[in-house]
Amino acid sequence: MKWTLLLTLAAAFTIAAAADKNSPDESAVRAAVAQFNAAAHAGDEATLNKLLSDDLMYAHSSAKVETKAECVAALVKSKPNFVLTDGWTVHVYGKSAIVHGKLTAHSPTGVTPLHFMMMWVKEGNAWKMVGRHTAKLPA
Repeated sequence: MKWTLLLTLAAAFTIAAAADKNSPDESAVRAAVAQFNAAAHAGDEATLNKLLSDDLMYAHSSAKVETKAECVAALVKSKPNFVLTDGWTVHVYGKSAIVHGKLTAHSPTGVTPLHFMMMWVKEGNAWKMVGRHTAKLPA
């Protein structure tokens, strides 16, 4: 009887965990990532300011780290096109989320394949990026 109860609880937990993979928060983070990429490509300063936390740490594959103001200014100027590779993941932990995957950055200086990790936090009903780090993928 105890084993049956234990197995039932384990199965219920597994189903609940799987259902959380497609939670409204995960969908909202995915939408925020898409908005960020579109705003960067358009050089949309207002949207970038809305999506990025005032405490942002934006680390480039060159090891350069920018503040929010520096990041927004650079994105508005360069208007990069970030194309995410299929299979990027979002893991939500309460009011924070980790986004991980690969992308190709298309910019006036060329095309760069990158590995990325982003950290997002929920402030009120909005998700804001607080951290981003990229690393160049080997050719």
